[in-house]
Amino acid sequence: MCQRLIFLLPVASLCFSLTNAGIVRAKRGANGDQTPQVWDALAALKGNTLTVKHIQDLYPNVVPGTDYPIFFEIPKRNIDCASFKQPGFYADVEVGRCQIFDRCDINGNLYSYLCPNMTLFNQITLVCDWWYNVDCSKERALYDYSNSRLFQKGLHLLDEQDQVAALLILAGTGAVKVSGPGAR
Repeated sequence: MCQRLIFLLPVASLCFSLTNAGIVRAKRGANGDQTPQVWDALAALKGNTLTVKHIQDLYPNVVPGTDYPIFFEIPKRNIDCASFKQPGFYADVEVGRCQIFDRCDINGNLYSYLCPNMTLFNQITLVCDWWYNVDCSKERALYDYSNSRLFQKGLHLLDEQDQVAALLILAGTGAVKVSGPGAR
């Protein structure tokens, strides 16, 4: 039985499928717990808690290119998988200002992706998220938060994954857990 996690980007219909590979590459606590817990980590990454009203008030004043990057293509960069501790997904916090992210596979191959405009790569959920949910300056410190679990047999991407997936769906991020034969 194959278990997969499918992540849908909020504005685009791109998806990523991650499959357990059983390869141990990262250090973690003996019990595998994530510290801080996922909701505390997401709150810290987000910064100020915004209500729907606050978010609605932001939009008329937001300046594309200043408040969030507006890349239309991935610029040339000098980066390779040797720059990272382990295989996984990594926000480009410098050139890409978190709109660009890179994937290093277990063979050391690098693939680069561009989040849709108004979204940034979230280093905790490993998907593109709305710009007001991600403080790019905090992303580098979170490189190991979820990546350390990607190729770990028996571990979910995030603690309490079933509850997290249900809440993310309710929050509209589009994260969906799919498992079992014939799952899409």
